[in-house]
Amino acid sequence: MKDSDSTIGTYKVVLLGEAGVGKTSIIAQFMDQTFQSDLQSSTGGTYSSKSFTYGDNKVITLEIWDTAGQERYRSLTTMFYKDANAACLIYDITRKITFEEIQTYWVEQIRENAPQDIMLILVGNKSDLTDKEEVDEGIARDYAREIGAIYCTTSAKDYIQTCDLFKQIVMKHTGAKNVEIKKDEDESIHTYSEDESVRNGPMKLSKSKTGDKKGSKKKCC
Repeated sequence: MKDSDSTIGTYKVVLLGEAGVGKTSIIAQFMDQTFQSDLQSSTGGTYSSKSFTYGDNKVITLEIWDTAGQERYRSLTTMFYKDANAACLIYDITRKITFEEIQTYWVEQIRENAPQDIMLILVGNKSDLTDKEEVDEGIARDYAREIGAIYCTTSAKDYIQTCDLFKQIVMKHTGAKNVEIKKDEDESIHTYSEDESVRNGPMKLSKSKTGDKKGSKKKCC
C-alpha cells in the first residue's frame, strides 16, 4: 500500500430475485452502460468488481454477484449470499409475483442463511414502465421499512439510478457523504457456471476484463 492514509477493502454485494427481473441488466448498465433486451437468464453466478474512492484517499471495491433466479437453481444460489455483506432484492414493478416472491421466499432465505448484519436494499426495477406498474411504490416502501431495507427504483434500460444504487451501498457502509468511481482501475468480470459445479465440484472462476471491442473502458456515473 503506497499511501498510509489509504485503506482498501472488499465488500460483497449479491443481487437476488426471480428470473427476468433485470439483475444482469442492472450490472451491465453499471459496469459498461449497455443494455440488451435479449439477455439470457443466469444459470450460475457471475461477479463483477468495481472500486470507489471516498474520504481521504480511501478505496473500497464492490464484488457484485449476479445469481440465477430460476427455482431449479435456488439451492446453488445459497452459496453466493451466505457470506455476503449486502443483498439487493430485485423485483420487476410490472410483475407483482416477483415482489411477492421477495416477501415469501428471498427475505426468508436471507434471514436463514446470510449474516445477521447483512445490508438489505429493496429495488424496484423497470421504472421506465410505470404505465404497466403492478406494485404500488408506497407498499414497496412500507415493506422496505418493515424489513430494515434501503428502498430505491431503477431502470436498467434507461440507465436510471443503476449507478446510484451501488453508490448508496458504499455510502451506507462507509458513512461517507460523497463517493466516486475509482478512475483507471482494472475492472473485471468473473463467471461461475452451475453446470461446471456439477461436473467439477468446487467453484471455478474465469476472468475477463470489461470494456468495448477496442479494449477501451466506458465511463460510469
